[in-house]
Order: sequence, then C-alpha cells, then structure tokens
Amino acid sequence: MDDVDDILNNGRAAEDDMADEDDMADEDEEGEKEEEEVDAEQNDEDDDDDDDDDDDDDGLGLKSGASETGNQDDDDNDNEDEDDDDEDDEDDDDSEGGSDDGNDLNSENLSQQTGPGNSKGQEIEREREREEDRSKNDARQREDEREDMRDSQRFQGAFNGTPETANGEQSDQQDQDVEMKDANGDGENGGEPVGEETSAASKFDNLYNYYTQMLRSAKISDTYNIYPTAAIPIQTDVNALAMSKGLKYLFLGGSDGFIRKYDFLNTMDGKLALTILQKHSLAESIQNAGILVSYWENEIPQKKSEVKFLKNNKEYEPKVSPVYSLEVQSECLFLLSGLDNGGITLQGVRYMEGSIGHYFKGRDGHNSIVNLLKLNGSEDRFYSGSWDKRLLEWDLQTGGILNEFKGGTSEYSAIEMRPQFSSVNISEVATNLKASSGQDQDEDDDMGSLFGDDEEEDPNVKPDAEDEKPAQNPASALEEISRTTLNVVYDESVFMTSGLNGSVHIWDRRTTNAPVLKLERGPKVPPWCQSACWSMDGDHVYVGRRNAVVEEFDLKNPTQPSNTLKLPGISGPVSCVKAMPNNRQILCASKDNIRIYDTKADFSKGSTIPFLIVPGHHGGSISNLYVDPTCRFLVSTSGSRGWQGNSTDTTFIYEIDLE
Repeated sequence: MDDVDDILNNGRAAEDDMADEDDMADEDEEGEKEEEEVDAEQNDEDDDDDDDDDDDDDGLGLKSGASETGNQDDDDNDNEDEDDDDEDDEDDDDSEGGSDDGNDLNSENLSQQTGPGNSKGQEIEREREREEDRSKNDARQREDEREDMRDSQRFQGAFNGTPETANGEQSDQQDQDVEMKDANGDGENGGEPVGEETSAASKFDNLYNYYTQMLRSAKISDTYNIYPTAAIPIQTDVNALAMSKGLKYLFLGGSDGFIRKYDFLNTMDGKLALTILQKHSLAESIQNAGILVSYWENEIPQKKSEVKFLKNNKEYEPKVSPVYSLEVQSECLFLLSGLDNGGITLQGVRYMEGSIGHYFKGRDGHNSIVNLLKLNGSEDRFYSGSWDKRLLEWDLQTGGILNEFKGGTSEYSAIEMRPQFSSVNISEVATNLKASSGQDQDEDDDMGSLFGDDEEEDPNVKPDAEDEKPAQNPASALEEISRTTLNVVYDESVFMTSGLNGSVHIWDRRTTNAPVLKLERGPKVPPWCQSACWSMDGDHVYVGRRNAVVEEFDLKNPTQPSNTLKLPGISGPVSCVKAMPNNRQILCASKDNIRIYDTKADFSKGSTIPFLIVPGHHGGSISNLYVDPTCRFLVSTSGSRGWQGNSTDTTFIYEIDLE
C-alpha cells in the first residue's frame, strides 16, 4: 500500500508540475502579446508626435502610455483572479509569483514610455490644461464669429426695416438662418459679410451727424479759443483758397501761377513737422508743416498758331496766369480757376490732374481778371466776378452763360450767399424803401415783380423753372449741412456782393437788371471795401473799411450802418471779415493781426476792449479767411489779390475750441 501511495503522490505531483508549467507558458504568451500591443501603440503615437509641435510631443506620448499601462494592470489583476479560482490552495504561491512577473513587465514598459526623470502625473495634467486652453480658444473664436454675424444681420435688418425683438436683437431662428447662409455662402453677397454695402452708408451718416452736431454746438458757444497749429510757407502772394469735401484737400492759388494741393487732414495730424528755421519767427504752438501732395501751372489755353514749341518739337512753352480765384467740386472731380485774361478754366483734379477740360470765355465772357468764383449748392452752376465790373452766372452742363447781373459800378471784391433762417423779407424792405423815398412805382415796375408779388408776368419767361428753387427753401431749411457736399446750406435765391469802391449790393437771383438793395456807407468812411460777409442769422451784413472799422448793416433798416466796430488805428485797412456761427463774434483781419470781435459786448461792465487777438498772423494783408462747416479749423492766407498790401509768405491753419 505504501508503494501504491507513493506512486499516486508522484503522479499528482507530476500533474501539478505540468499545470504550473502550462500556466507559466500562458502568462508568458499574454505578456508578449501585451508588449507587442504597447510597442505598436507607442509607434503610432511617435508617428503622430512627428506632426505636432515640439512642445506637445512629451505630453501626448505620456498620456497614451499612461492609459495603456492602466489597462495592462487591470488585465493582470483579472488574470490573477482567474488563476486563483482554478488552482488549489497549494498553488497560490506559484500564481502570485506569476502575477509579480507580469507587474514587473508592465513597469518596464511604463519606464520605456515615460523615460528617466519624468513625472507622469504632471505631464498628464499639463497636457490636459493645453487641450482645455485650445478648446476654450476655439469656442471663443466661434462665439465671436456668431456675434459678428448677428450684429451684421441686425444692422441689415434695421437698414431695410426688418422687424426686431423687444431688446433690439433678432430672433434665434433669424440668427440661425444668417449663420447657415453665411456658412454655406448662400447669402446675397455670396458668403461675404452681410451689410458690407451699407457699412459705408452708415459711416457717412455718422460723419454727417458729427458735422451737424458740431455746427449746432458752435452756434450756442459763448466764445471761441483760436490758436495756430500749422504753417505753410509759400514764397508768393496767395490770392485764392478752396477746400474739398470732408477737409480732405486744401488748394492754394498763388501769384506765381501755380495751384498747390495739400493734404489737410494729415497736416493737422502732425505727419510733417516744421524745421527749426521755419519755426523761428512763428508762435510757439505752431509745430506742423503743410504736406504738399502735388502742384501744377495755371495754364491759359492757346490757339495752335500761338503755341511756341521747343527745339524737340514735342514740348511747348505754356502760357501761365497768376491764380486770382479758385473753386473746387466737393468730390474733387474738377476745379475752376480764374485767369488774368478774363477766362475760366475747368481743370481735372481726381483724374488727369491739372489738365484743362473746358475753357469758359466766349464772346460774352469776361475780358479782365476773374477774381471771384462761387459754386452753387448742387454744383451745377457757378458765379464769376471780374475786374470788368460784370457778374455772370454760368451753367456747368452747357458751358454757357445763364444770367448777367447788371448794375455793378466797380470791381467785385466779394460774393456771399445768404444764410438760411433769415427773418428779413428783402422784397418788403425794397418796397418800403421805394415808398418812403417817394419814387414813382411805375418807374421801377420791374422791381416789384422780381419777387413773385406781381402776378402779371411775361408768359414767355420760364416762371416754373425759376420759381421752383425758392419754393424749396423752406424744405431745405431743415438741413443745415448738405448730405451731398457736407457744406453749410445757404439760401441761394439771395446773395450779396461788395465792390472795391465801397459799394455793397443785395441781389435776388430772379432779377438781373439791378440789385435789390444798395447799402450806403456811413459818413467820413472812405470808398474802399475788400471784404464783406453775412451774419449767421442772415439779417446783418458786415463790411470791412479802409479806416480800420467794420460797419454793421441791419437789413430791416439798411439806409445807414446800425453799428460801427472800431479797431486800433494802427491796424490799417480791414482786408477780410468772417462771421462766426454763434451770431456774436466776427473775425477782422488787418495787416498787423487777426482779431475776434464781440459785436454784443457789454461796455457797462467796464470792459473797454471788445476783441481778442488771434495769435499767428502779423505783418501782411489777409486775402482769405476760411472756417470749416464744423467750426473746428480756421485757415488764413496772405496776399494782396492784385490790389494793395503785401504778403507774409505764410498760410496759417488754426484750431478752434468752443467755450
């Protein structure tokens, strides 16, 4: 029996040994498979890492390796549990030994993935933060795109009258439709941002509103603080000045026969500074220099028989005239220039700069220096005044003369359209003056019918065409700034002219044979007037005189000056006057200084000086004073205009602060 028991025990031991060997072989095979899978995944991760940035290589590999290691540990634990259930209690130690071998293998694989000296938890956390940042940035970018689309669609809806919700936003369904159209490129603009065409209109509306608000603020301002900031040195008399729409370009015409074009906005932005020598004799606040864009000659057209060619027979010697007057179209499509032979040239500015497109002369044109040019509001007509004592109205569509206003007795020195909102009826004033003077009504029968009061008009005259424009004045009075030109809107049916002999005339466009009113100068006033202007309300006229005074005329009683503004006697003749928008101050320019005069100063408070000196100008005659429609800038030019005085050879640009 003992032998039999020994044989049985030996058989059981052999079977146990064989089972143990099979289990070890299975575990080895599973370990090899797991190693192959880990190596394959690690190779895939290495390939992916080659496409990513260098900063993310370690993080991506560690994350994949860590997750794979965790899976291996779980599989090993499951294998250990299955081995423990299948084997007897005597084989527990062997099973645990096989499990330890599998853990050692996983540890080796983990060490190969992470490398020496790396912390797996820190790298995983770092990679997770990177992914979160990327996802947040992507989400934020998508949200910004959606918001831009919503804003564009809301603006498009507001412009086209699309209904909106109570809080000013479109419904969610409309937002989704907009996003789908923009994403698929099915919108009206083929995938372009909605409202792109209307954005330009919106910007122009904002600019127009800005101009209107600034003008209204200037009207209610108590006073103005004017100081120079830029200077344009020009070694010649500057006789003429013109400004394009939106203060883009400044045009100056000189006695040397050149028209100069300056970038006004960049000049005021300080893109070019004056040199030390240029600033030496100027005010301290003047730092900016004028930016000259281009210049060209003020050429007089010649007949072919009069042209003198050079030796190469390709170029000719141009005949140049000093520039006495300038007027530019708001969009710089053309420029009008007065010549010394009585002609007027229409020159290109935006296209074919300086080339002559048309020559206004003809048999009935001017025959002397054209020193006045004024475009109307719609820029289809213009007025011209000359030293030949003639005042003409030209049609830009045909190039012919529409009207000639007769009755001038001297060379014209100024022409100004009447501002809107005037409370004076020129027709009634003229009628009352005739009645009070005892003139025969039949003697000036045409005077009464010029303003539409007399219904018995000549049927051959075009009353409808002539009367339509005055009828539009009440409607246009609501618009202080023109939406087309961004200039101040005037009452074009009435205008004022001044003559070098001191005469001041008020004209109505519907009559051409004589002025409506003649403003007679006061006693002891010499016959001289280089400049005159309207007040802002259109009820008063200010006239500069030779004896350092400015006369104020009230159109309600224009027989004599209502007030005389006296300047220091040493200031000399008043060469230029300009009214400010608040209907209180006016600018008076003399050879020594520019003064801002308070016409409504209260002398009862002990103030004996009703004016302030504007720094900058000194020592020459002022030929032009220009105040922009927003009353933010003032431009002064110096020149004799072919009459009396000398030039300072400098054009000043001032900034105006409202107070």
